This record gives sequence, structure tokens and C-alpha cells, in this order.
Amino acid sequence: MRWTTRLRLLAAPTLASFLAFVLSAVKPWGGISGQWAFLVYTSMLIFFFPRGRIGPQIELTVLGVAGGTIGIAWSSGVLAVAAWCGRRYGVDSDQTRAILGVGLALLCIASGLLRSSVRRFNTFSKIMVFFPIFMLTSQQTITHMTAALFLEQFYVVIFAGILPLISTLIFAPHHTLSHQFGAQVEESLKTICTLLPLSLQHITGDENPSTAISEPSEAEYPTAKSLESQPDRARLPPSQDQLAKKLKTTISNLQTSSSSYLRTTPSVDGQLPLLPTVVKSLQRIVRNPLLGTNQSPGERIQAALNKTFPHSQPGTPRGAKARTPVPSASSSIRSQSRSEVFHRRKPRHLTSLLPPEASSSSLALSQHPGLKERSESLVGAMVEALQAIEQELPAKFGWAVEAAKEDKAEMNPYERLAGAKARLEEQVGCVQQVLGSLLGDLGGEDKDDTSDSESDVRRSANPSNYATSPRNRSPVAATFSETVEVRSVLHNRDRYRLAFVMTTLLDLAKDIQGLATTLNEAPAYEKPLSSWMHFLRLLWLNRSDNDEDRDHQREEPNLVPDESLPHDEKKEFQDMDFVSATLHQQYSALSTTSPKHRLGRAWRLFWDQHKVVKTRILMSRFMHDVKHSRHVLFAIKLAGGICLLSVPAWMPPGYSARNWYQSSRGGWMVVSYMFVLEDTTGAILKVGSLRALGTFIGAVVGFVCVLIAGKNPYGLVVLATVCSIPISYNVLFASIPGLGTSTGITLPPILFIPYLGLSDGQSDWFLTWNRFVDIVIGVMAAVLVGTWFWPVHARVQYFKVVSRTLEGLIEYYLRMSRDLVRSTLVYRVDDKRYEELEGKIKRNIQLSRTLMKIQQQEVSLLPRPIKLYSEIIDATERLLETLNEIRILRFSVPRKETVLDVLPIRRELISTVLINLWSSSHAYGSRSPLPQFLPSPRVPLSELMDVTEEHSRHLRSARHNHHHQRETESTRGTMAEGYQAELAVLYGMAENEALGEVCNILEELVASARTLFGTQSFLQT
Repeated sequence: MRWTTRLRLLAAPTLASFLAFVLSAVKPWGGISGQWAFLVYTSMLIFFFPRGRIGPQIELTVLGVAGGTIGIAWSSGVLAVAAWCGRRYGVDSDQTRAILGVGLALLCIASGLLRSSVRRFNTFSKIMVFFPIFMLTSQQTITHMTAALFLEQFYVVIFAGILPLISTLIFAPHHTLSHQFGAQVEESLKTICTLLPLSLQHITGDENPSTAISEPSEAEYPTAKSLESQPDRARLPPSQDQLAKKLKTTISNLQTSSSSYLRTTPSVDGQLPLLPTVVKSLQRIVRNPLLGTNQSPGERIQAALNKTFPHSQPGTPRGAKARTPVPSASSSIRSQSRSEVFHRRKPRHLTSLLPPEASSSSLALSQHPGLKERSESLVGAMVEALQAIEQELPAKFGWAVEAAKEDKAEMNPYERLAGAKARLEEQVGCVQQVLGSLLGDLGGEDKDDTSDSESDVRRSANPSNYATSPRNRSPVAATFSETVEVRSVLHNRDRYRLAFVMTTLLDLAKDIQGLATTLNEAPAYEKPLSSWMHFLRLLWLNRSDNDEDRDHQREEPNLVPDESLPHDEKKEFQDMDFVSATLHQQYSALSTTSPKHRLGRAWRLFWDQHKVVKTRILMSRFMHDVKHSRHVLFAIKLAGGICLLSVPAWMPPGYSARNWYQSSRGGWMVVSYMFVLEDTTGAILKVGSLRALGTFIGAVVGFVCVLIAGKNPYGLVVLATVCSIPISYNVLFASIPGLGTSTGITLPPILFIPYLGLSDGQSDWFLTWNRFVDIVIGVMAAVLVGTWFWPVHARVQYFKVVSRTLEGLIEYYLRMSRDLVRSTLVYRVDDKRYEELEGKIKRNIQLSRTLMKIQQQEVSLLPRPIKLYSEIIDATERLLETLNEIRILRFSVPRKETVLDVLPIRRELISTVLINLWSSSHAYGSRSPLPQFLPSPRVPLSELMDVTEEHSRHLRSARHNHHHQRETESTRGTMAEGYQAELAVLYGMAENEALGEVCNILEELVASARTLFGTQSFLQT
């Protein structure tokens, strides 16, 4: 960040701090807030600190002022009731103090529930309790309610919220929401243009990329040129990962800001449904596997895999000869050609047959020059189309109309987009034609397949003669390639991975083509209506940004009969547990006619009615949720701790505890407990240590400032403003902003309580010492509650969240499986349900990352593999992305040949995947060991690959026969049909490759669970 940007960000809190100190020091303004005038800067620093952005600052101001007003209003109501009790039962009566305590407890419970359940209302919930703590613990002798009790703290809230908002409006850059949204879209497109050529180079392993890829210029995309100019090839994959993570973050921010932009931007005819389409298109483009990060497992998971699956380690195959055969010239050439194939990628279930060096993520296309050239040309066309889209977007939405008009003299963006779209369509067609070669003679594969099959037959007929033949001997490095199964599987594996890469590249091109078509058909930008007309129009329409898309989906004809649709809402009773099935069916109990059982019969008739049973079940579930809710637990801890620390304030007059509370201003002790108490033990320890250290620093600095300035208002304001500058810098730019906040909130009471005449004769040293002691007591109370009485360890919560994430993945895969095995040739899914499930899974992934970071700050006697925890989260995220890619690929697979005709194989594959997912979820949820052996989904997957290969062989044979026939009209039609069938088979091969990646991730999760929780073994291996 440039120093001018830092200076601009620092100017806003400095100005707000200066104004807050002036308000506290100037007698007329300070008198308005009464004894709470010094809380203006404290409240601003805690609840309204300006961070240089207008939109978030407005939201912070609205939420903070609303929360503070609600808390003060509630306290005023409680004080009114307490005043009535004081008049009726006497001053400082037991009833008055009880009303104050109950009112504060109820408010703390509501604040704790809101703070724990809705993270966005964190500031709202804290300020809702901050002011009532001071009000309700200092008015025990109240007999009459006055307006000053409400207004004094209400003015503090108003000043603390308005001052930082004014400074933000002065110093913050005035970027409109439209400009911000457009900048995010532009940044996304530029990152994609930079990342796409690098991804192709990384996949193909090409050191010298072809000039067919139109690389961005250095002025527009310096990142790409800097990456390509690096001499070390090993630096490219990390650069690709960094770009992919940056793109993912940008799209996430774009999705967040698009909802606000769509709500606030005046709608223009034809553009309201276009914006969500653009955002969704960008999301689909970014989720393409070619633009993703590195898919290899981390170091800890690799170690867990080597420990869990010993057969994965490189070694000598079973039955291999110990002696080294003498190679010949022909066998050396043969082994060299085969070793090139083996170095491309190794399947995990065959790694025992590969040397340690045979691990590479690149996919060589040197044997297929036509496919390589077409791929590079397609990537160049995609980059050109994205650049044209980037220039056309401002003209369509009015993000930078002036810039668009200036560039119009050089080249019309509309014409450039149309030309780029046409070239992209041409390249897509060429790649589709070349993709058919993957099923046939790729580098003479047909001939090799024939010869290899003949040699396989001869080898299987007389393996001993084949092994002893001098012509077929090979060196040690290639002895594993003599196995027929290994060689064929590796060969097919390479083709399957190549099919996956090319189909994903083709899908990416189609997504970009669809985005270009959407912009090409969109109307030009029109000046929006006036604000009041837009408001009336929104009231009249009252529809969200996706309503039109939903209406369009409702108008689509139903292509699938109702009988074949999945009955997710009306599940069969045998699929449910007993209690859930009772909710969906009428339950009737057996009744007797004996006179002595008449009363029991009448009771059972009432107790066993369906509505009564349903109410009982719902009530039982509600009580269970309440008892086990972490939100209720946090609310009880917050309310209980605050009330216990406030007990000295509500003791009868004359008690030493109450005198100490009043003399030392014990409200700061209670407030410190409220701020230090967090959800988990690690967060409490971190916040508590920072608050104690910051309080010590602030007390020392404040005492020195009081010694220098005394009661001089000018000196106090100047010194306080100077001290606020490093505090604001720490909050804005340091990695531990809590230290600056704790230091800042300690200064105002020490500086301004003597100046305002509220010290009651106490010395400056006594005020400083009491301030530090109160804060330390509150911190220690929060640490004791969070560590000993009600500990909530982030490690336990992390495992529970990972278990819930895997449960969500189970539900996601179950829904995919139901849609797949439906007995119809049309593959149809409900995208809305998948989006809901995906959002739920992503929220759990984000929560697990937060809990993992909290564990890094926890003090624990037990060692914790934090890096393994992080890799487990990455594995679950990769599994979700892989399942989503499989769902997209299944729209193009040949359903009859690879699904409906092989349902037993599909059923076994689905069952094994679900068993592995469920076992992992149960292990993480209960932290219990896994069984020693689990069914592997690789067995049915290999059978499914055989089916796909058989279908591919059938199509190759048909194409070979048609190739030698004359080109009649009927033959051309058959060839066109076969061309589409070959593409469908390629998508089937790509699906098999993606399913293989699912198997890899499942093995990673199982191995991680075994490493963390152990194995229930019964067989020594």
C-alpha cells in the first residue's frame, strides 16, 4: 500500500479523534453529555472506527446508533420501573436493586443470542449492553425518572457515530457502487486473461508457449509478463496458485457487492435480468478446473496416505524378479517410450508399480500436434473474447461511459466483440472436430492397440517365453511396464485425463461464448430514471433480481414425466427414522374395551392423536436444540458473568463491596468482561492478553499525559490527539488491532475525569491504578469462565464443523445420484437445490477455517497438527468443486450406455463413495477410530472405465468402417451422428477421470481420519 493511501486512511480517524476530544473538553458541549462526556472517543474507537470506506461506515453508523438507542431505551424503561419501586418501597430498596439486576440480565441474554447467532450484528449487540451497564449499576437510589438520564448517553452515541462518518465523507475516496462493481468485474476479467494461458502451459508442460495464444500486453497485464520472464520454471505453479486464489477472492467480493448494486441501482429496461446473468457467467467461468489452484494433496496428507496405504509407496511389485535383465537396443527404445507415458501422471492405486520419479502434473501434447495447436488457438480466442467483453461491459452498463466514447474512435467495442465471438465459435468447432481423434489414432494408437493386443494375447498364452526373450527384456526402471494390466490402464488413464482437460477447456470456451452472446444481444446503456420514480417503480414491481429467471424457469416445459421425478419432499417411510416417519403418517394406538382401562384408554386417545404427537415431537426437538445450542450457552455465559460481576453494585448500602465498586468505578470491570468473552477458549485468551497489555500501555501513557498537561484543556486535547495517531495506525494496518483499541479506550477516563470534576477527590495515580485493576479483573473473569467453567475448545468445534461439512457433501452426492440413476434418457436437475446445498457447505468450510485459525492462538498441552487441519479443509473444498464438475459433465455423457445399461456398477460405485463419506463424517463427529478396511470405490470405477472403453472401441470400429466407404448422403448423416456420439464418449471419459479424483480425495480424508483418530485393526499387514 502506498504511503499516500495510508496517510489518507489515517487522516479520517485522526480528525474524528480530535473532534471527539474537543467535544469532551469544551464545557458547553461536554456539559450536554454530563458525566459520560469522556465516552465519546471510547465509543467511537470501539463501535464506529472509520476505515476509509463510505458504505461500510454508513452501515456501521446505522447499526451502532440503533443498538445504542435500543439499549439506552431499555435501560430507561428499567429505571422508570426501579424509580416507581423506590418511591413505593423506599430509596435503595431490595425491590429497586432486583429490578435493575433482572433488567440487565434480560438485556444481556438477548444481546448474547444476537451476538452469537448473527455475526454481522456484533457491534449492534455490544453497544446494546455497553451503556446500560453504566446506567443500571449506578442508579440504585433513583426515585424519579428524568429525561437527562436518557439524553446524556444518547448524545454520546450520536456524537460517536456522526464524527467518524463526517471524517470518512471528507477523506474517503468517493467511488460509487457502480464504479466499485465495474472495477471488480474488470479485475476478474483481467485475472482470467492472465491465468488462462498459464494454466494451459502448466497442464501441457510446455516451456515455450506458442505464439498462437494472444498474451496480454505488459501495460495491461504486467503480472503475466513478469511470470513468463522468470527463468526458473518451478516458480510458475505457485504463481498460478496465487492468481487462482486472487480470482476466487475477487469473484467472492463481486458476488457480495452485486446484491447491493442490484438493490440500489435504478433498473433500466432489459438490464435488470442481465446483471445476474453476467455474475453467474463469471462464477461458472471461475469454477472451471482449468482456472483452479493446485489439486495435489498437502504434505501432511501425503504422509497420512503413506502411513494408511503402505501399498502406495514405491517399491518392487509382487512376483518381480530380483535379478536385473540385460537390456537390448530395441528394448531400451521401447522402455524409454513407455517411461514417457508413465511420467505423465500416476494413478494412486498403481503407484506401487511406478518409480519415485514418476510424478508430474503436466500432460504432454507433443504426440498430438494438431490437438495442441487447436488448444492454443482456442485459448488465444478465449483471451481475445474476454478482452472484448471487458471493453464492451462499460458501454452496456454505464460504468465508464466517457472512457468508452473516447476509445470508440480507435475501434468499436461492439464490432470487436462480434468478431471475437465469431472467431471463438470457429475455434470451438475446430476443437470439437479434433477431439474425435482422442478415441482413435492419436499418434498411431490404433496400430499400437492392435499390436499391443496381439502381444498381450501371446504374452498371456506363454508368459515364461515372453519374459525370457532377449527382444523383450528391459532395464530395472521399466520392469513394471511389462505388466499388461498396468500398461493398458496407464495408457487409458492418460487418455482419460486428456479427455477431461479438453472437455473442461471446451466447456470454458462455451461459457465465455455464452457471456459474449449475452452482451452482444443486450441493449445499450440508457440514462436511469429519477430517484423518486425508481422508488415508486420498485414498490410497484416488488421483485428481486432473480424473479425473472425463476419465471422463465417456470414457463419451461416439463421434459420428464412426474413418475420419474425424485420424491425428495415425500420420502418413503422406510427411509426415515421412527420419529420422522411419525410426523408424516397418521399414528393410531391399539385400544382396549375393558372397563378398568377406560381412563387409560381416554388418555391414550388424546395423547396419541396425530396433532398431539406432532406437537410432542416438535417440542422435544426444540428443547433438545435449546439445551445443545452454542448460542444459548454463550448468552448464559455472558449474562451470568455480567450479573455476577455486578453483584457488588446491587448490595445494600454500607457494604464494603459496594463502596469499592463505586469508588473504583467497577463498571469498567463488567465492560471488560463483556468485550473479552468470545465463543472459544483460544479467542478469549488472545483478546484477554491483548486487552491487559493494551490497558497497561494506555494507563502509563495516560498518566504521563496527565502529569504533563494537568487540567489544561488545550494540552489535553493536543496530547490525546497525538496519542491517537499511533493507536489508529495500529488498528488500521497492524496484525493485532485489538492492542491499539485496548490502549485507546484506557486514555479518556484517565485524561478527562479529573478535568470534568468527576474524580471525587481521588488522585491521578489512584484513578490510573483502579482503571488497570478493573480491566484485569474483567479479563481474568472471562478467562476463567471460558477455560474452566464453560470451555468451548476450537478443536472440538472444528471436528464438528468438518463432520457437518461431510454430511452436506453426502446430501449433495445423494442428490446427484438420484438425478443420475433416474430411469429416463433426459438428464434434468434442480439447480436451486444444489445452490442451497452448496451455500450451506461453503459456510461450514469458512467456519472451519475460522476455527482452525483460532486454534493457532490457543494454549494447549496437546500437540495439534494445524497444517493437517488446513489440508483437510482444502480437501473438502476440492471435493465439492469436483462433484460440481461431475454434475456439469453428466449433462453430456451417453446415459444409456454408461448409466442405464450398467446400473449395478453405478449402484456399487455410489454405495462405496457414500460409505467412505459417512465413515469419515462419523469419525470426525465422534472423534472415534475408523475400521481397518473400507470398500474402495476404485473397483466399480475400473469396471465403469471398462464399459466406457468398450463403448469407445465400438465407436472407433464404426468410424473405421465408415471411413472406407464412399461419402453418400446417408453416410454423411451417420458420420454426423457418430461425431456427436464421440463427443459424448469423451465427456463420459472426463466424468470417469473426475470420479477418479473423487476417489483420491476420499482416500485423503480417510487417511487423515486414521492419522487423527486411529484405526480399529484386526489384521496385521
